[in-house]
Amino acid sequence: MRKNKLFIGLAAMLLLTQSGCEDNKGEFLDDFSTILYFKNSGEVPLTLYKTGENTDYTIIVNKAGSDLTATTDVSVTVMDQSSLAVYNAEYGTMYKEIPANCYTFQDDKLQFASTETYKNLKVSLITTEIDKLEASESTYVIPFEMRDSADSINAKKRVLFIKPKVVVPKVYFDKTGYQVNTVSDEGATQISLALPLVLPLENKWNFNCTVGINAALLEAYNQQNEVDYALLPSNAYTMNQDGIVAFTPGNMASNLAINITRSSLSYGNYVLPLQLNSCSHSTFVIDAAKNTCLFGVSYVPNESKLSTVTLTESMIGIFPNPTNEGSIAEMIDGKSDTYYHSNWSGTHPLPHYIDVKLSKESTAFLFEYQIRHNNNNGAPQQISIYGSMDGVNFKKITTLTENLPAGKGEKYKSSVLVGKSFKHLRFSVEKTPNGNSFAFAEFKLSIN
Repeated sequence: MRKNKLFIGLAAMLLLTQSGCEDNKGEFLDDFSTILYFKNSGEVPLTLYKTGENTDYTIIVNKAGSDLTATTDVSVTVMDQSSLAVYNAEYGTMYKEIPANCYTFQDDKLQFASTETYKNLKVSLITTEIDKLEASESTYVIPFEMRDSADSINAKKRVLFIKPKVVVPKVYFDKTGYQVNTVSDEGATQISLALPLVLPLENKWNFNCTVGINAALLEAYNQQNEVDYALLPSNAYTMNQDGIVAFTPGNMASNLAINITRSSLSYGNYVLPLQLNSCSHSTFVIDAAKNTCLFGVSYVPNESKLSTVTLTESMIGIFPNPTNEGSIAEMIDGKSDTYYHSNWSGTHPLPHYIDVKLSKESTAFLFEYQIRHNNNNGAPQQISIYGSMDGVNFKKITTLTENLPAGKGEKYKSSVLVGKSFKHLRFSVEKTPNGNSFAFAEFKLSIN
């Protein structure tokens, strides 16, 4: 690598280019026959992934002005220490030049032909060496400048500072946390599902990742969320290559294929608690923040197998008691202009709920409701549903927050939901616009 040593202060060099202007060709077309500038001037943050290979960056020098057919030339060099010190003093920056062993760049005198409006120069950054640099209060950069041209150089776009940051590539699950997949009891016996793994950079390598089962993840989730989801039985699924996921060059993502055999399941909520355990590439690591996924399988009956429950006042209990607007009867009367409103003038904050006592044991249901016709400040924004066999000890089945209607008179119909056997259902409204109560114009329930 050749570096011109400059012993002229930057202030003097700026005087040579004082006719420069903003990077807007339209502004200087009439004033300059030819003007040169860096397309990406100023500070350029650059992510270097630690892959064992160098990272290339292309510097682009543009030729502009009123005569684009003119020939010209300009030198692109790396600033020496004295010039960089002058720049730091002038602009209040704290740039520190990256050592010469951390990159390769051939200083060059660019020759523009009459047909050329830009030129490219390649810088190769040596990631392993840059990664060794100790932390500093100054900002490490490779400081480039343009100089020595018979034509004008844009004073504000004549310098370029590449600011590299070394990042260790991380492999991770594209989806983390609890991810539910609903599987109906109709259709194919074998259902193919997929969970993508991601490498967030251009992939040039063949490598494998290994995914395993960690039952403790499900235990912790059940406890934290007050649910009782079951571990997906081992005879109800297979994972491709027993959890080995292969990446190939050109692919930034690769799927963990999970095949479900629904005939091995009863209706209910199951979870396959997955953990990304290893990666065969020597410089890649597992992202600890995205290395687990609770891959949920909700096995439900087809909606056609559910029957509408004829609701009566005696089947429904409410909390808090009593109601001070509307009545239980008015949310099951088939009329959209009457409604039940939970007690908004009492001392009990949300959640408020309604309990439904069923005449038979069930495992699956769907429910429907309609928002009050003349006011929507009691429209549910979050509903948790619980099941119980005795009406005393309830276990959460699910919490709904998405696609709940918000407008006056709007209707909602849930998907088919399942839980462990229940004879009582509790619909607990935990959030509404008014923050203290909810209202249903109509409420309907179907069970299997």
